Amino acid sequence: MATTKIKPTLTHTILCDDVRQELGGKFSLMGLFETIYANSFPAVHPRFAIVNEWTGGRGEFTAKIRLLAPDKEQVLSESETKIALFNEAQRHRDISIRFNTTFKAPGTYWVEMLMDNEQVGIVPLSVQQVNQQKVH
Repeated sequence: MATTKIKPTLTHTILCDDVRQELGGKFSLMGLFETIYANSFPAVHPRFAIVNEWTGGRGEFTAKIRLLAPDKEQVLSESETKIALFNEAQRHRDISIRFNTTFKAPGTYWVEMLMDNEQVGIVPLSVQQVNQQKVH
């Protein structure tokens, strides 16, 4: 008897500086943010994590995370993973680490989530220029 495949729901997306797995399987998220600040452009951001949580599904799926330029067309980086959910109460956390990401100019960039190549979420990532201030 075949089981019915149910597409999971994306419950949340969090951007942070780092994710650590603790003893007992818990995850600690460090430095949650919505904006990246840079003194000049192009700017290279050394490291950040994208954390997605999926639930309410059953079956095997392909989850994809894409970092998009402000035009929402150019893909700056992409990661893909297979997930398997055995019942609707199960949760799956997808953690994707980005290294040395280049932002050509200030603007609103986009983090897009896809499930089996269908967009299921998109969140803004503001990249802003700040001026260096002299300290007396």
